Amino acid sequence: MKNTLLLLMTPNMSLKKWNDLGQLSREMWYYRELCHKADMNLIIYSYGRNDQLFLKDFPEAQVLCMHSWIPAGIPFRLQNLIYNIVSLFIYRKYFKKVALSKTNQFTASKFGLLLKLFHKTPLVIRMGFYHSHFKKISLYKRILEKISFRLCDLILTTSAEAAEFIIGTYKVSPGKILSICNSIDLNKFRPRHTLKEYDILFVGRLEKVKNIELMMLVINSVKLKTLIIGKGSLAPLIKKSMESNPMIEWRERVDNIDLPEYYNKSKCFLILSKYEGNPKALLEAMACGIPGIGAPVPGIRECIQPNFSGILVNSNQEDIAAQILELCSNNDKAVFLGHNAFAWVQNQGDYVKNIGREVGLYSKLLTHN
Repeated sequence: MKNTLLLLMTPNMSLKKWNDLGQLSREMWYYRELCHKADMNLIIYSYGRNDQLFLKDFPEAQVLCMHSWIPAGIPFRLQNLIYNIVSLFIYRKYFKKVALSKTNQFTASKFGLLLKLFHKTPLVIRMGFYHSHFKKISLYKRILEKISFRLCDLILTTSAEAAEFIIGTYKVSPGKILSICNSIDLNKFRPRHTLKEYDILFVGRLEKVKNIELMMLVINSVKLKTLIIGKGSLAPLIKKSMESNPMIEWRERVDNIDLPEYYNKSKCFLILSKYEGNPKALLEAMACGIPGIGAPVPGIRECIQPNFSGILVNSNQEDIAAQILELCSNNDKAVFLGHNAFAWVQNQGDYVKNIGREVGLYSKLLTHN
């Protein structure tokens, strides 16, 4: 009997990397809840090599790993190609149990299509991050998207803008695509009465797309107590700023289950990314009643209602600094925005509601297959 959900991880992604980023507990929690609601088992198709070590807290799940005989020294694309091809046969007994496969991001859809071709496995393309609706892509990628969206069985996006673009551009039936906000565990991420130790909080990757350079210029100009959580190639900018600005505190990693404490200890959440999908860190902060100050870009502008549940700012350093200073000194405004932010996530991001909608889609799909 086919009673298993197969989670297809993004190429080069693994449970180890999720753990290193502090995301393992968050991601595994969601899929455990989803499979429990759908009465399905969970198998994870990972690009790690020893990922079973990271399932000790999730014994109900299984993980398929990259084979040890595939040379680790060859280019990743070649490793992945070999892995995908041989897995169709070596992991055949596992795939026979699969009722449907689901990508964690779009780039995993190529292997999902192979499973659909070889094993007739229904494919759900889930995209927590999708940028083709606001960023030019190559003709090859456009063709790949068209083929993937046409051949898959369901499409899940976290962005309404992305869903509208896919429907209009690729002539996908609206009944085949659903936009669901990233889900938040409101039992953990919720407002708490605690002292505010930080004025500004940032949680995320320290990479160019997050506009870290502008963020640090702003933080250094306001001289407010700031906590930065994350790691990445732009970490040297944080270290350099800390040398001259003692108001900055930096932590490379905090496990997701511990983040509510830091959100609640902060007055505002700063996110100046150049673009986003449906930023979970922002949603988690909002769920804790913390107003976000964000750039008016795709992903962020779908979450923040200007001057109602947060503040949208332009790219001008002085203007951003002024908004932060004003919010951190105006407790009534912060409470008003934070209350509305929590209410928005409660309505859009409650995992109980969202998982119910997702499971309902799967039930319809499996009934017709």
